[in-house]
Amino acid sequence: MKHPRTAPKHHKPAQSILLEKADSITPQKKSPTYKVPNKSLLHGTGHLTKNFFQYFAHWVRIANRARLMRRRAKQGRMAAPLPTQTMSQDLPLHKNARINPTEIGLNTSQTPEISIIVPAYGKADLTLRCLASLYLAAPDVPYEVIVVEDASGEPDADRVGLVPGVRFINNEQNLGFLRSCNAAAKMARGQYLLLLNNDTQVLPDTVEALRRTFDSHPQAGLVGSKLVYPDGRLQEAGGIVWSDGSARNHGRFDNRLAPEYNYLRETDYISGASIMVDAKLWRQLGGFDEQFCPAYYEDTDLAMQVRQAGRQVIYQPASTTIHFEGISNGTDTGSGIKRFQDINAVKFFEKWREVLQRDHYPNTDASIFPASDRARHRPIVLVTNDMVVQPDVDAGSRAIAQSMEALLAMGCIVKFWPENPFEFNQYAEDLREQGIEVIAGLRRPRFKDWIAAHGCHIDHAILHRPAQTAVFLPLVRQYAPQAQVIYYGHDLHYLRMQAQARLHGDAKTEASAAKFHDIESKLWKDVDIAVYFSQEEVDTVRAQCPGADARAVQAYCFDEVVIPRSATQSNQIIFVAGFGHPPNVDAAIWLAKNIMPKVWVQEPHVKLCLVGSKPTVEVQALASHQVEVTGWVSEEKLSELYAASRVAVVPLRFGAGVKHKVVEAMSSGVPLVTTSVGAQGLPGLENASAVADDENILAHHIVTLLRSDEAWMSLVERAAAYIHGNFSRSSLQHQMLGLFHVQDD
Repeated sequence: MKHPRTAPKHHKPAQSILLEKADSITPQKKSPTYKVPNKSLLHGTGHLTKNFFQYFAHWVRIANRARLMRRRAKQGRMAAPLPTQTMSQDLPLHKNARINPTEIGLNTSQTPEISIIVPAYGKADLTLRCLASLYLAAPDVPYEVIVVEDASGEPDADRVGLVPGVRFINNEQNLGFLRSCNAAAKMARGQYLLLLNNDTQVLPDTVEALRRTFDSHPQAGLVGSKLVYPDGRLQEAGGIVWSDGSARNHGRFDNRLAPEYNYLRETDYISGASIMVDAKLWRQLGGFDEQFCPAYYEDTDLAMQVRQAGRQVIYQPASTTIHFEGISNGTDTGSGIKRFQDINAVKFFEKWREVLQRDHYPNTDASIFPASDRARHRPIVLVTNDMVVQPDVDAGSRAIAQSMEALLAMGCIVKFWPENPFEFNQYAEDLREQGIEVIAGLRRPRFKDWIAAHGCHIDHAILHRPAQTAVFLPLVRQYAPQAQVIYYGHDLHYLRMQAQARLHGDAKTEASAAKFHDIESKLWKDVDIAVYFSQEEVDTVRAQCPGADARAVQAYCFDEVVIPRSATQSNQIIFVAGFGHPPNVDAAIWLAKNIMPKVWVQEPHVKLCLVGSKPTVEVQALASHQVEVTGWVSEEKLSELYAASRVAVVPLRFGAGVKHKVVEAMSSGVPLVTTSVGAQGLPGLENASAVADDENILAHHIVTLLRSDEAWMSLVERAAAYIHGNFSRSSLQHQMLGLFHVQDD
């Protein structure tokens, strides 16, 4: 029977399911914490550990530090580390709370997508608190809950069966943990099985995050949660299995918020307290191997079986489960069921001896860093940049993001270090969800300390931006001498600045160009490979520095190219750019003040739409009844604007490198009008777009495309063919693979 929800998701009153009100749980030894009142009241209380003025002053200091970091990033200086602090973890329900089982009312389904299996051996209050946390977390996917009581004989064990929506199974005889799980799995109806210990409490999004991982990583066979102690310390961020068969809970007792524990990754195993398995794969493997009865090492063995079947074992930090470790079986390995931990360790090693010695690291502290990523046969790549990439804000970010995606697809382990430590809202989390360790935030070490500790494991270092590379390169060379160093120049900064200086007669910019030329020319000599996005720039580098290994690599890739069936009937012209970049500001002003007036003479109803982040005061001043300045727009909105536009214009007068805005417009099914600067680094573009530098000719091309459907369709089709031939995802991966020294294990 389904129990109606009376409150929105994640805002259910915990008091309604408690016979005793819960208190907040915080660490015994507190570091300074700053907690706002918890209005969701998952456990009934919220508090501030400092008074309001101290709390406000703390965040003023953080804001001031943010401004300092931005200034340092622009200057190419190293960012000093911010102070760290250990954050407490609030429990959904107090560890001693008394639960009224009839008030939980799980909203389970008769056609579940997920079957949540909770094995229990007595301790009904413990199991009820686990189920109550599921009620409070309210999974968004259809689910069922199967609780297996393993004939404990405790008089109140049947109380769990009073929870509405639970399938309660009371074993007639004791089967042990492993066989109870196997038996329950045979009764499960879901596509996925979530094995959840009864001594756990789940937090919001715990279940959904595990389920999402199977969609984002189709090769996943087993996905597990981050396990946290009730006091907020980390219990496990995935597990390491050593070559001798022993195991390690990665990160045990450490800060659960540290960067190294908060990105999705493959792992050796995940403790079975909270793991989700593809049900079809589970049945194919036969579930837990019963030679490990009654318990211990069955979850580690299952992970090995999943990999042997060609699937992945993935740690998902977005799923957090609080685990009251040791409550069920204690911690003494010399007595009771716990003694099977040592017995089964021997069985496990004998079963997997060959695989362990081939694929796993020896049990040493020095091996923890690579072993946590299963790097035995995979290269570790360090990527640096000035800040966390924002692919929907600037073209450079998009190029870096797509190159890191290519690295992941090639099987690389990616460590991303932005010089500016701030995470910029969701951008860092998006990278972590892909499987990239983003070493940012308040809890990261200094770069020198990090590279000194881990540099010996780095196979390749890809350094972006000249000013930042000049800072990072000496430290990489010192602490990772074996690493191949690849410098991504993106474009020749000094050439772009020289062109800007000439156009505007700016002596200051001319001096900056000379400074950047010195930086860039030194980097060409000091790195192993210098990468640019056009052969033009590569030829320039080779001419100035004959000994440099300079190579051209594709800048961007597009999974989809739009080809409309007929010409778009619209009077809108679009220019998309990030207006924090001087060439784009100049282009917008030239377009609005010099080119468009010539278009409006012939087509007075045409509207110009200037789209992009960080519009300057000069760009905003262009807004009128004929010119719209949108500012930043989402990817979805940008697609809508392209679809509603008749012509895309990229009227750059100076710049360098391949421009994302040029190829993006061509991939979006809109004919392109651009300049020779816009076409730079794109050989043959004149056959797929209209290219001119004279404002009168540019206006003529725009008017022609506004009036002629035939010319419009012809250009769109040629542009689509150009993108297909030059900007595929597979070609980017192939080119990046060609940069790496081929290394066997």
